[in-house]
Amino acid sequence: MIDSRLNLLIAVCEYGTVTAAAEALYRSPSGVSKQLKELAAELDVDLLERHGRRVRLTPAGQRLVTHARALNAQWETALSDTTAAARQLCGPVTLGGFPTAISSLLTPAVVRLRKDHRLLQPVIKEVFSSETLTALESGTIDLGLFVADEATSHVADSHVEVISLLDDPIDLLVPEDHRFAHSTGVSLEDAADEEWISGHAHQDAYIELLAATRAIGYAPRVAHFAQELTATTAMVAAGLGISAVPRIAMSGLHPRVVQIPLTGDQMPRRRIMLALRRGSHDNPRIATAITALRDSATASEALQPHGSVRHDTMPTDT
Repeated sequence: MIDSRLNLLIAVCEYGTVTAAAEALYRSPSGVSKQLKELAAELDVDLLERHGRRVRLTPAGQRLVTHARALNAQWETALSDTTAAARQLCGPVTLGGFPTAISSLLTPAVVRLRKDHRLLQPVIKEVFSSETLTALESGTIDLGLFVADEATSHVADSHVEVISLLDDPIDLLVPEDHRFAHSTGVSLEDAADEEWISGHAHQDAYIELLAATRAIGYAPRVAHFAQELTATTAMVAAGLGISAVPRIAMSGLHPRVVQIPLTGDQMPRRRIMLALRRGSHDNPRIATAITALRDSATASEALQPHGSVRHDTMPTDT
């Protein structure tokens, strides 16, 4: 087994502080600090040094992180080879993802895995996109779904393999008596004068909407802000504005709201990616889970709305 303290050092490298690394790994800062001091003492080198209010790796610490990542990849290859010799697929596999990915992609994938492989032990964990890399490196998850954007560009690192899984269009939500309610598709140009209900600036649906509207010459006029879909769709149903939400987020739906595909040259969408530790792809448990997730993504694409869709149940959170 690889010394677990090496993964603590990798986490500090990623997050910049012992406290942030400890929080991401569900450890106490004092415990992480103690283990890293013990590791440094055993190696007889300084691994961390103060830099203002943060810490940074010394040259020796940076070299050790490089070697630790190489060792982790070799360990994953060894696990893959060993697991492949088993007569029957069994054991744990942990799948991480953000909330809408859990409801629309991870849940059906795990249902299938449990049905087809009774000895396999799939586990779902909620992990936000920005936490995917550390969750993978720490072993908290074996596979992670994340939304590709500038904030998660570091996920595609040399020690992590990234696979494109799904392009998730952003759809329009309008009240059932809105002028768009019976449309089979609406362009963003047609919605330029509308009042919008939006998530916060850091949320991917808002980021994609803002980029698309700016490309055609305007920014959405936001009247209300809400993060959860339950709140957003309730305000849309009440006629307080229109909204744009990821298509897969609408696995459960709201009365008196119509979901309409956006059309035209500027169609906002999210790129949902799948990340795994390099060297683990040939592990039968991992490979089988990837196949199940790809099947979930294909099924999700097949269920995309064509024209307006009226809803009669409540949505899940983003």
